[in-house]
Amino acid sequence: MTATEIISWILGVLVTGSLFFWVGLAYRLKAMVRTKATIREGLDLPVPADASVSIVIPAHNEERVIDRCATSLRNQSHKNVQIIFVLDRCSDCTYEILQKHAKDDERVSIIENDYCPNGWAGKCNAARIGAEKATGEWLLFTDADTKFDKELVRCAVASAINRNASLLSILSTLTITKMFERIVQPIASTFLVRQYPVDKVNREHRSRPFANGQFLLFSRKAYEGIGGHEAVKEALLEDIAFAKKIAQEPDGRVQLLFADGLLKCSMYPTFAAFNSGWKRIYIESHSRDVKKLRGSALTALLVGVIMPLVSVVGIFIGMSGSPSLFWTSILAVTMFIFVIAWLYKINGAPLVFVLLSPIGAIVVAWILFGAASMLQNRKPICWGGKEYILEPRS
Repeated sequence: MTATEIISWILGVLVTGSLFFWVGLAYRLKAMVRTKATIREGLDLPVPADASVSIVIPAHNEERVIDRCATSLRNQSHKNVQIIFVLDRCSDCTYEILQKHAKDDERVSIIENDYCPNGWAGKCNAARIGAEKATGEWLLFTDADTKFDKELVRCAVASAINRNASLLSILSTLTITKMFERIVQPIASTFLVRQYPVDKVNREHRSRPFANGQFLLFSRKAYEGIGGHEAVKEALLEDIAFAKKIAQEPDGRVQLLFADGLLKCSMYPTFAAFNSGWKRIYIESHSRDVKKLRGSALTALLVGVIMPLVSVVGIFIGMSGSPSLFWTSILAVTMFIFVIAWLYKINGAPLVFVLLSPIGAIVVAWILFGAASMLQNRKPICWGGKEYILEPRS
């Protein structure tokens, strides 16, 4: 056997494996889309008009987005709402912007907080302060960088009642306007969701608890039953911590739905903020495990860069006299483009940026490796105006 034949044989094995991987992933995506649960289901469900909802919004220097958030909350079709903004050590114009909303709408209140106790994450402490003033039978915690469709609160309460959910959360529709959002964000989101597939979160038995902190709707009974934010006070991803706490309760039930455009979020204004934010998300979603972080980084490089590159090489080698390698490689590249295009479409990114997805995978791997390094070397994470040094758990 010649060297060319050996190379062709090895490439054939690798490309065939790649083809099966992308076909399997396409099948998984098809199943997910077919059973996709969205918050729009609430549009067709009844909800008691007198159901009271307290909405708590922790905010730290959010002048960029706070007006949009406040306006969308005030415009809810469900009118029995209490809107509580907790300004956590703000030093910008957030308060001044909110004053007009509070003056025009008696449902809006503003709490200023200038202190975060030791042992508390800043966001958790601010949310706790807001929860103490909440009077609703439903408690909704959301972020200042979100924008609610006018039907969202009504839909969420209706879905929570229908699903008998102790905690209902929503995967928001992320904005896709900046270059890094178009190229990297679909890959970054996919690597988070792959750890917590929605169908596994929602299933009744052996569920995999997960929630998105941009939208956490609790029944008051469930929230108080686990001890409120006191139970997750040290968590930098309080959403996942809450989901696990709720799931441990005898009658606890966590449900996760897609926003399908009813909840939009502009997470990060710059790539530096994107990099820092996703490091924090990945560290917590990987349970502060350095090995898991590095494993995910290598997976990003393997799936997003190496596998398509091997298939492209297979095309050129196959052209030299191996038709089976050539056509298998063509199929593998085609399936890669098809699946990645599907993922970009799900995330609302322009399909032209599919061609740059290997760059997105490299950036995500870089973020994951950086997160592992920060964790291993005890480098502080800055979040919400406070620095945290996290300890590895493995």
